[in-house]
Formats: sequence, C-alpha cells, structure tokens
Amino acid sequence: MPTSSHGSREKEFRAGMSDTTHSLHHATRKRFDRVVTKLLAWHPVNKPQYAWRALRRTPYEVLVSEFMLQQTGARQIEKKLPVFLKLFPTAKRLAQAPRSTVIRAWQGLGYNRRAINLQNAAQAIAARRTFPKTLEGLLALPGVGEYTASAVLAFAFNVDVPVVDVNVQRVLSRLWKPMEDAHAKLPVREIAELDRTILPPGTSANLHEALMDLGSTVCTKQKPRCAECPVRGDCPSAKNLHGIRHQPKPKRNIEERFFGHPRRIWRGRILKLISEAEGITAMELDRVLREDYPTILKNVLDTREFQELQKAILVSLHAEGFIAIRNGRITLTHE
Repeated sequence: MPTSSHGSREKEFRAGMSDTTHSLHHATRKRFDRVVTKLLAWHPVNKPQYAWRALRRTPYEVLVSEFMLQQTGARQIEKKLPVFLKLFPTAKRLAQAPRSTVIRAWQGLGYNRRAINLQNAAQAIAARRTFPKTLEGLLALPGVGEYTASAVLAFAFNVDVPVVDVNVQRVLSRLWKPMEDAHAKLPVREIAELDRTILPPGTSANLHEALMDLGSTVCTKQKPRCAECPVRGDCPSAKNLHGIRHQPKPKRNIEERFFGHPRRIWRGRILKLISEAEGITAMELDRVLREDYPTILKNVLDTREFQELQKAILVSLHAEGFIAIRNGRITLTHE
C-alpha cells in the first residue's frame, strides 16, 4: 500500500505504465506462469479476511477503501470503513454531506486531508453522474494518483492493469531476480512493467490480492517465511532470504518534533478538539492542550513558542478548508 513516499511512488509508477511491454526470457516467462498458477490456487484458502473484501466491491466502495489504505493500517480501517460507508453509502451522499460531518467520520484514521480529497472526488463523480472507468478519467478526480486509479480499475472493474504497492514491489522483485538481502527491491517502474507482462487476462483482482497477501503474511519485509511460501521452488531469492531477519535501516528523514511530538500529532489533536466542541476560542484551545499535556511547558519562552505553534496550525487548517473562524470561535467548516 501507499506509504508516506506516495508521491515519488506515483511518478515511478506512471513511468512504468508508459513503457512498452517487457520481453521476458522464455525460461523466466515459464517460471512466472507457474508462479501465477500456484498463487491463484493458494490464495482462496489462505487469504486474510478484511472488511473491504466483504463489500459488494462497487467502484465507490473500492475508492473509499483505497483512500483509507493509503497511509493507515488495516486494523484501523477494519473498524472505520463499515461506519464510514454506513454514513455515506454512495458518492452522492458523501458529496452532499457537510464537510464537518466528513471530517468527524474520518477521525482516527490520520492524515485528515484525505477526507477532504475524498469528498472532492465524490463531488466530481456526482457532478458527472457516472463513475469513471478509465485510467485517465480516474486520474482527473481530486486526490487520485496512478496507484489508486489502477487499484480501482483492478478491484472494481477487473481491468488488466499493474497494481504495485509496497508488497507487490517486494514480492515480484524477489521472484524476478535474486535479492541479496531483505532490503533489496527493484524500482517500481520495472515491477509495473513486469506486472503487466505476467498478468493473465481477467485475473487482475485475484492475482493482485494474492501478491499483496503473500507479501503481508509470508514474503514479509521483517522476516520472510520462505519455508511456508507456495512459490519458494520458483523463487531465485529464497536461498538468500531463508532464515534471515531484516535489520531495519536507519531512518533518514526523522520528523522534527515540537514539544515532544511531530507537528502532525499536534495538528491531529487540535483538529479533534475543534471537532468535539461546538465552538472553541484560541484561548480555550490553549488551556485544554496544556491540561492534556501538563509537562510540555517549562518556562515563559516555551509558552510563547507553543502558542505560535498552535497559531500556525490553525492558519493552515483554515487555509485548507478544515475549520471556520467566526466571532473569535473556531469550528469545523460546514461547507
């Protein structure tokens, strides 16, 4: 699934989508034919049960689940997706809902900007009165990139397109060429090209689910369980990876912290407090935050800096359409 590096992944994915079909060596092609056959047989009896897989898989339901999956773990989505779809069962209902209702319904999933992007996409769909069924049409929706568009095409319409999330990238890298360690993987653009080449017609939804589930349960990043893998006999990386344990790489981009937490945590907390109040002033907001985090402020300078942080977050939330400020009171926007 998409990660925090979603933007760069989308660019790589687009490059792979525009390439010509990759020509595999005959022996490699035969090996992948066996891999595909084994995975399609393995998956029906080994697939995890997720809330989104119990849906009717309408294009709208797939779109909502893919927006949630972009940067949120499966366990959180298990709880939130059914509730969200009960509140907004169609794109039209979501399009017409007050923005404040949508933001409140999204609480707990994080990265709340996705809620606004999703509602904007629903409004575009409602305006055209039909759900787009092409890559170009889906890419025209607000907040929809290459991966999300391809996932909707595959899982809602079973269109034969590559769908490369981090699990598919890792699994196909290991199956294509010998990976020397658990960190190693091939570029997204190459994997997208390979994906398109080995995909049998009419199997897009099933095969991509199988690849994703193999990556999340067996061919994992942390500790590959090669002995349990249904395609280990056709995997050139199995010898290198069997029995090893992934050593995490040092994090390069460590988030800057403000009073012990990244800015996004303060942003989420402030938005939650605003959503729970009928209307709150900046002074009341500051008081509640201090009560919730009594150890963060050590001196007068810290107090001023903390208030400046709050002000900057409120300005950005207002500019992005999350909140409204009227007569000194802050509320979620209703527009």
